[in-house]
Amino acid sequence: MNTSTPSLSRRAVVEFFGTFLLIVFATGAIISGSVSYLGISLAPALIVFVLILTVGYISGAHFNPAVSLAFLMMKKLSTRDFVVYVIAQLAGSALGALSLVGIFSKSKTDAVHSGVNSLSPTSTFFTGFLVEVGITLLFVFVILMATQMPNNSPQWAPFAIAITIFSLLMTFIPVTGACFNPARWFGPALISGHWENGALYIFAPMIGGVLSVFAFRYLSSGAGRNPA
Repeated sequence: MNTSTPSLSRRAVVEFFGTFLLIVFATGAIISGSVSYLGISLAPALIVFVLILTVGYISGAHFNPAVSLAFLMMKKLSTRDFVVYVIAQLAGSALGALSLVGIFSKSKTDAVHSGVNSLSPTSTFFTGFLVEVGITLLFVFVILMATQMPNNSPQWAPFAIAITIFSLLMTFIPVTGACFNPARWFGPALISGHWENGALYIFAPMIGGVLSVFAFRYLSSGAGRNPA
């Protein structure tokens, strides 16, 4: 088995096309107007599940700047790699959102602002910010526990991550759109020009990603444990 680390260019390509597909499935389900609430929650979970299984070994299948930031803090990514990952993710997100204009028509994508995440009218910015910090913390924590603990079986990681995505979307879409990924927000916001609450969808997930590392280090340390 070849255990050498794939080149940064190969990893960047995977992050680009993985994020592209995430946006196509996550927002395409919204734009189509024919997918149920269950389907809108299930589509991104399933595509991430498939991507982890097929190309996760190349780049780690982040597709999310908050995840990449956590791995930077864990010293699993260099600063250069982190910057390249995030650029690839944002570019993939933008292309994904743009491609949906051609697939569904501009009038249809405009009707839902390209599926960009939005804050519920009944929620305050502060509430939404706390929700996004909290759900990102949980999401990235699950990833770290599933992939960075030697006592856990790595073959179960795709299931744990996909189930977490599905559960968070099902519960928190009505509150903030359940973003927990700045790249998920960026492409649709760029293509639709709908930048409302951008600070919420950029900074809250990144803070959640940082906090997840502290939670992981605290809870995974101790006798009989060997955190990465």
